[in-house]
Amino acid sequence: MMKKRKIIAVTGARSEYDLMFSIYEKLNQRDDIDFSIIITGPHLSEKYGLTAEYIERDHFRISEKIYSLLDSDQKLARIASIGNQIPLLVQTLSREKPDIVLVAGDREEAISVSMSCAFMDIAVAHFFGGDIAKDGNIDNSVRYATSKFAHLHFTTLEEHKKNLLKLGEEDWRITVMGNPALDRFLAIETVSKNDVLKHFGISEDKDYCVLIQHSIITEVEEQRKRILITLEAIAESGYFCFINYPNSDAGSSEIIRAYDEYIMKYPKQFKVFKNLDRLQYVNLLRNADFLLGNSSSGLLEAPSLGLAAINIGSRQRGRVHGDNVIFVDNNKDQIVKAIDFVNTNEEYLAKVAKKQNPYGDGNSAEKAVEVLTSVEINKNLIYKNITY
Repeated sequence: MMKKRKIIAVTGARSEYDLMFSIYEKLNQRDDIDFSIIITGPHLSEKYGLTAEYIERDHFRISEKIYSLLDSDQKLARIASIGNQIPLLVQTLSREKPDIVLVAGDREEAISVSMSCAFMDIAVAHFFGGDIAKDGNIDNSVRYATSKFAHLHFTTLEEHKKNLLKLGEEDWRITVMGNPALDRFLAIETVSKNDVLKHFGISEDKDYCVLIQHSIITEVEEQRKRILITLEAIAESGYFCFINYPNSDAGSSEIIRAYDEYIMKYPKQFKVFKNLDRLQYVNLLRNADFLLGNSSSGLLEAPSLGLAAINIGSRQRGRVHGDNVIFVDNNKDQIVKAIDFVNTNEEYLAKVAKKQNPYGDGNSAEKAVEVLTSVEINKNLIYKNITY
């Protein structure tokens, strides 16, 4: 009997888990693959919604839960969390002996996993490398450092592949696949606006927006001031607003405190949630008038819904985006004007309605799975060369 190929995915946050779900699902369905997931980071934190429960409901085998996240709003907490994570991670990898480990994006897990596996001669497949955001955030450095440790690359765009080639990565290691999040995102059942509102205990039909604003580690001291600007702009616009919690980066606690204050101040205008299941979240966006904040959802998924997105501040600047995205500074007047623009400008609305997404058409996961299940795992894969 042929030995199954053992593939382990490491996930630390709901955002990248949702991006990768369609790939996990396809791998889990194959008879020739022994697939499991290591859960760590904010997934295991009640403060951020204990999203590990969503993974368990998806019926994946969990090979380990690694509790590494420090509950602190200080910059040092993120690197300390990496230090906590690595020794627990390598023990799990040593026990499980995977053939390939999957990691996505640019958060703590990306660098800790790729570095650990590189030292252990375990093949790493990195997703979403080669992307560039010109916001000065540490995520850019993490993303590119991870690519240098990784053995296989799955990029969303051809230009991201070109960026990896410039780093000296070998062409055969790189697969351009589009955005796998769209595979699941576009297949989610459509729920009516009335049913979405009823789920949140709102009986009357009303227009609404969605706010997702994350902290930027290089601008921690400014986070309270900046989220208050955003909240004041929404309050002035009169829009009812659903708010999703920020990620766990330094500065997030100040954002959460501001949300608590505004829910008390404007209970009929703001409603906050830590996390929603995928059906609820996608349909909340699907029926919204616009999304605002600085989430990558505005660039990666919102175009496919024909959803206007107002990106506030430096996060996501410089990344490829669709016609749906409007960039503004952390300035109340600019945000208020942008809200009016995305609701009234006919030329803009016509472009958004075309639902053109530069990140793909929702058929990406199969491309990745084909490579992951067929690539030869040998010295040629593990021992990397630089092309220049």
